[in-house]
Amino acid sequence: MSEEQAVAELREQIYREVLELFEGDRATAGLWLSSPIRALGNQAPVALMDTEAGLLKVRNLIKKWEEGAVS
Repeated sequence: MSEEQAVAELREQIYREVLELFEGDRATAGLWLSSPIRALGNQAPVALMDTEAGLLKVRNLIKKWEEGAVS
């Protein structure tokens, strides 16, 4: 698998995780993805989702949020 394929698969997985986080509400998930997030250096998650490193930052934030570590 190429790095490009791996990034594409991880991006798809994160989109599914965000949708699950917002209980299937696509509008709210989309708003979250496109809004600046303080925990991401005031960057929108979607702005970080072109690289594996950026995707992992977004995924880590989602995991922390699921665990209740982020308000």
